[in-house]
Amino acid sequence: MLKNIARRLKRNKRGVSNVMVVMLSLVLVVIVVDNIVLWDYQMNQLDWERMQEKIEITAVSVDTGSRFTIQNTGSQTAHLVSLWILDNSLKNHQRYDLNIFINAGDTFQLARSDIILPETPYIVKIVTEKGNAAVYTGPKPVISSLAFSP
Repeated sequence: MLKNIARRLKRNKRGVSNVMVVMLSLVLVVIVVDNIVLWDYQMNQLDWERMQEKIEITAVSVDTGSRFTIQNTGSQTAHLVSLWILDNSLKNHQRYDLNIFINAGDTFQLARSDIILPETPYIVKIVTEKGNAAVYTGPKPVISSLAFSP
């Protein structure tokens, strides 16, 4: 009986091409679905890491420039990449590049002599590499006692 089936398949080759097309189609579908699932997993991982990164600007003061106190309250190390200073009118803004890593739970004092805070109310915004931001709104900078000598 197996010999009869084998002879029939050897004589009639029309069905073999259909089987090959179905098998290749299944392989392509499996590859596409696998890539979609892998991409979704990677996006979920990045979203999870981004949600674990939390930073706060706890204080802004002026001495020989500007001093910013930044606290990482999240469970991931935060990579600070930029600092924005916006005045109240939102017409004048300045951007400064940063390259600062703050470990989870740590506080960092950023002192910059090149940043002059405006006299009018202002907004300080610090952005991380993952896109999170900390915002501090200040009416006027607090003048540090270290800036003046008696």
